[in-house]
Amino acid sequence: MFWDKIGRASGQGGMKDHGRNDSTLGLRLRALRKSHGLSLKELSARASLSVGSLSQIERDLSSPSVRTLNKLATSFDVPLSYFFADPAADEVDGIVIRRDTGHEMDVSAQGIRKHLLTPKALDGLQLMMVRMTPESSSGPEAYGHEGLDAGYVLSGAVRLEVEGRVYLLTEGDSFGFPSTRPHRFECVGTQQAEVLWINTQSRKP
Repeated sequence: MFWDKIGRASGQGGMKDHGRNDSTLGLRLRALRKSHGLSLKELSARASLSVGSLSQIERDLSSPSVRTLNKLATSFDVPLSYFFADPAADEVDGIVIRRDTGHEMDVSAQGIRKHLLTPKALDGLQLMMVRMTPESSSGPEAYGHEGLDAGYVLSGAVRLEVEGRVYLLTEGDSFGFPSTRPHRFECVGTQQAEVLWINTQSRKP
């Protein structure tokens, strides 16, 4: 079946890490901040993140959460995919990403790995394979951001919370909602969860 092929094509056994690691992510964030002429204090106010947290990320002393990366992406008006890898890495004509290649972000502090499946040229749309270890989550608090979220659970069980309402999703279930509605998610049970996740980000004219 189609979904089985997707799972095999991006499964852990054959996937290689061609994306940025946290070290290069930190350097990229620092370069982005400086290109906008912002101090750590100014970025702190814009992104509602502490100066200490930003400094640790830039110096590769901590792994940023999905929530933090969303705040930074919104602050700089860039897509979340900006923090994954170099724009042209492992892409064919900016259209095709071959099996076992692509851009991966390891949010190890949360037990989450996000494998970007769409070319970076599609800066307003990201299709991702999200893998979560048992008990991992997007963070303790729900948050919202611009755009739309949708997904399909390939394996495992996921607890999805949207505006205080909780949904238990298992293999074969799907979801979708405006990203502005405060939300969070976590892997429940003893097995890893895999979700094919789609996110769109509103772009400023």
